[in-house]
Amino acid sequence: MYFDMKPISLKEIRTEIEALEKEIRLQRSLLEGIPEPFFILSREGDFLRVNPRGVELLGYPAEELRERVLMDVVSLEDLHRVREGLEEMAQGKKSRFRLQIISGFGERIPVEFFGVLREGAFFIMLTDMRERMEIEEELERSKKEFAEKIRERDLYARELQVTRDLYKEKLKEIEVMKEEALRLSYTDDLTGIYNHRFFVEQLTREVERHRRYSTPLSLLMIDIDYFKHYNDANGHLAGDQVLKAIALLIERGVRQTDVVARYGGEEFTAILTNTERTGAFEIAERVRRNVADTRFPNESAQPDKDLTVSVGVATISSSISTLTDLIREADHALYRAKKAGRNRTEG
Repeated sequence: MYFDMKPISLKEIRTEIEALEKEIRLQRSLLEGIPEPFFILSREGDFLRVNPRGVELLGYPAEELRERVLMDVVSLEDLHRVREGLEEMAQGKKSRFRLQIISGFGERIPVEFFGVLREGAFFIMLTDMRERMEIEEELERSKKEFAEKIRERDLYARELQVTRDLYKEKLKEIEVMKEEALRLSYTDDLTGIYNHRFFVEQLTREVERHRRYSTPLSLLMIDIDYFKHYNDANGHLAGDQVLKAIALLIERGVRQTDVVARYGGEEFTAILTNTERTGAFEIAERVRRNVADTRFPNESAQPDKDLTVSVGVATISSSISTLTDLIREADHALYRAKKAGRNRTEG
């Protein structure tokens, strides 16, 4: 069989090469023109392409990123969620969630992750949540400026109403962002109460308020008695249920103005604002009784035949004047309650 193949001229080859180069430049231009950090990953999570905004966000040169995988820049606590997201995309689904990345400078950056699978690769876009915080601050500044103008001028009723409606919408957006940020940053995943980070920040503010205005301030340190024994005997799932239940009982025992947080493990804490020593002991005893009077599954197998808590109380004073002093004093009181037989309050 004979094929009459027409030879390709050098001019035609050059034309095709120029067309390919033009297409490559166009693709590169499109990638660089995307305003958000954008990444193309292999199915294994390797960085294949990164636009300039992505390089800027992650803080690594593009060449160095190609030697890394996505998991290298994700915070440890978010690794599991990212793996789930990659699995969702591999199944042809869109994946959207929030996480924290660790930049090349060691900075933890909150971002929103959005990704899809296209042409055998993952297309990922990250939205820097810090910008939303700046927007929130800008909205607050705008609110003050508008309010000042409203006070200074006698605006027409229609203009005033339009401005108020605009503020209402913006305030709703701000509240949504605030609630979401607090949920991610300040809430204990298991119990739903505040975490250790929020506790430290809030106690710092309350100690400073005491220094300025001499407002009373007390602190409770609460520990579940023989929790390890209960956990070992009944399993971690049952132990988790006990932690959730006791967190709720503590919240019921304090006032709405008080702050309850999980200090760590089976230990909780409560910041009692505007509370002297006597009032703090009353609240501590109410919390202790709430737990002691509650029936928990299999608690009869506990060393004391009951699942209880011990409470340490500390009140700020001239000799206990710093955050560290207050925590140390409450912790020492908790130790005395444990040593004296547990299921008691000491201060």
